[in-house]
Amino acid sequence: TGSESVRSLLAECHKVESFLGEGGFGFVTKCHNLVTDKMEAIKVNKNHPSVFHQARAEIAILKRLQCLDPDTCNIVKWNGYFFDRDHVCLNFELLDQSLYSYMVGRDFRGLSMAELRPILFQLATTLSHLRSMDIVHADLKPDNVMIVDSKKQPLKVKLIDFGLARPVSAVEPGVCVQTTWYRAPEVMLHLPFDEAIDVWSLGLVAAELATGNDVCQRLKCLDDLEHLMMDSDHQTEQRLLVDLIKRMLELDPDQRIKPLEVLQHPFFAQSPPQSSPGNICVQMPKEEPPTVSQQPSCYETAGPENTHCRVETTASLAAGSEDNNGEVDVQPNNNADNDGWLRRLVRGITNTFYHYFPIYG
Repeated sequence: TGSESVRSLLAECHKVESFLGEGGFGFVTKCHNLVTDKMEAIKVNKNHPSVFHQARAEIAILKRLQCLDPDTCNIVKWNGYFFDRDHVCLNFELLDQSLYSYMVGRDFRGLSMAELRPILFQLATTLSHLRSMDIVHADLKPDNVMIVDSKKQPLKVKLIDFGLARPVSAVEPGVCVQTTWYRAPEVMLHLPFDEAIDVWSLGLVAAELATGNDVCQRLKCLDDLEHLMMDSDHQTEQRLLVDLIKRMLELDPDQRIKPLEVLQHPFFAQSPPQSSPGNICVQMPKEEPPTVSQQPSCYETAGPENTHCRVETTASLAAGSEDNNGEVDVQPNNNADNDGWLRRLVRGITNTFYHYFPIYG
């Protein structure tokens, strides 16, 4: 860490220029690729067994997502992975800034409808693609939504950080997913969950971006939107947005609006942003699971034709993290017998919630 790391090389191919952020997994650096002469974002994971397990699970998800066009599906482009000493490093395209940083830069002033509409449409498009592949992101928040280029494409965004993402078949009730303030009710109650938790998070993000309020004041966000309708010259747009957010924040996940239904909501009818449909999948060439050495060597990229340096084949990162079908090796908790009464419990909580907070009704 520190200035010594800033001057260092990762796997002899990436000159570290600066640090972009850090978390429980490790840190993200801005690097100059000395082979391609391009700037990249490198996620350097800690040398810890639990982090290593999470890293290989993330790689399994990123490999599954390679059939999606990252630009039309609004997902960060993954360029592969490599080892630096005993650290797993993931290579991504370098993006500009997070939505959170963008809101900080504008003193948390709410976005206009013209700004908000394309951002929500792109994120709903992303969730539609993920749902078509039965993948839950499980950590949607402004920090994990990146603006591609704030000067040239200020409204173009991409979803990043698939560290908590899992196939729906592999999720377990009770696991710790989603950041606290964006956590869906079913996750809080340790109930079975699926991609609907991402729609809940998107609803909170939408309310936060529209009002500029901190998401922990989620009820105040909707209350402020209601008041904005009375003072706004665009009351129809405001009403449609409030309706959309309420449907995304439906407490019962079975009744919660689906990503494709979000894209078809009247809020986007007047000037729907240009994006890809929710089921497009670009065919990618098949490849064997990549193998890497735990020696400081350059990386193997997501496509075999882009391998820049020799990669030793002494240890497979994916070994133990995927089965023959490419699934993450996490055993699902099939709790079908309990599902009925759990759903009824959620509905009971929903009715109580609506009674005390009629703004949701």
